Amino acid sequence: MAKVRLAVASDRDYFIQDYLTRYGKDMEMAKKHAIVCIDVHRSIVIHSEDEIIGSVTWAIREGIQAGLVVIFQMSITKTENRGKGYGGLLVKHCIEDIENFYQSKGYNLRRIFISVNENNIAGRNIYKKNGFRVLAELKDHLKLGEMELIYGKDYF
Repeated sequence: MAKVRLAVASDRDYFIQDYLTRYGKDMEMAKKHAIVCIDVHRSIVIHSEDEIIGSVTWAIREGIQAGLVVIFQMSITKTENRGKGYGGLLVKHCIEDIENFYQSKGYNLRRIFISVNENNIAGRNIYKKNGFRVLAELKDHLKLGEMELIYGKDYF
């Protein structure tokens, strides 16, 4: 059975490998990515007994008082683990973590946002089901000929 928890230092190799698989073979950047995901921002991992299935990372933008949060990476690593509800579970726990974090700090959360490729239908559906809506479209943002959709969940 899959479990969800905050990422810890021993997850470093997972984040390095995830970066190398998704973004290129620059080991220096992969190591920095792992530091950012574990030590700087907050990452949530979904795991089985012996491996991490996926992760999501969120970050405060413009200072905590602005109430803005970006989800900047979400990944279900292995293809065979996709379509099993893990992404939805990660997003649900990510939202709960963000809301609880802001409440514990005594600040108001205003908006959570994320960029999703227009062709990522599964990802788009997960965010819609969790109360997100399209705020903007960015053509040719990450790839020429493709559109990124900026989804937001508002709390104001």
